[in-house]
Amino acid sequence: MAPHPQNRERFLAQAARLYDAFLARSGPESGDTFDDMEVQAEAAGRALIVQLLAHRLSEEADPLPQQLSCPQCGRPMRLPPKPAPRQLETASGRVSYERRHAICDHCGKSFPPAGPPPRHP
Repeated sequence: MAPHPQNRERFLAQAARLYDAFLARSGPESGDTFDDMEVQAEAAGRALIVQLLAHRLSEEADPLPQQLSCPQCGRPMRLPPKPAPRQLETASGRVSYERRHAICDHCGKSFPPAGPPPRHP
């Protein structure tokens, strides 16, 4: 799968902003201790981790086939026009993404046709 260049550019722009903000606080006038700097650097790293995860999830979204059959009852499934918003709570923060899915109006089953949703260990 080829990465989306716009995701790469957004990630690099975010990394540059975090870098600039971190270094803008440098110098004795900031009053920051080393512990303060470490906390700030860790927060910046977590922000980048969350963005990396969100981009990866969006890159892995597969296009849906035109017709799907329900794995439970075999009837045709309905494909909603928009993906479902999802959120994962991670050690680094909340990751928001969208996931395509199909719904069986007969038995009520809903699932992502590309496979099971990402699991948080």
